[in-house]
Amino acid sequence: MNRRNALAGLTADDIASIWRIPKGTIYRYAHTYRWRRYTQTGRAYYHPEDVTTTIDGLTREEH
Repeated sequence: MNRRNALAGLTADDIASIWRIPKGTIYRYAHTYRWRRYTQTGRAYYHPEDVTTTIDGLTREEH
């Protein structure tokens, strides 16, 4: 992956801050819903489309 792609990904810290979700839950969602991810310089980056699709779907189920 190049630097531009890394900036497009979301870290667990990013996701936790934006959606106020505990990091343990993020890792569980990533595993359960098979989020695409890549690592760069020791950090995991999750594909934003996978993250938003999962969280939007779960939010809709709650209402």
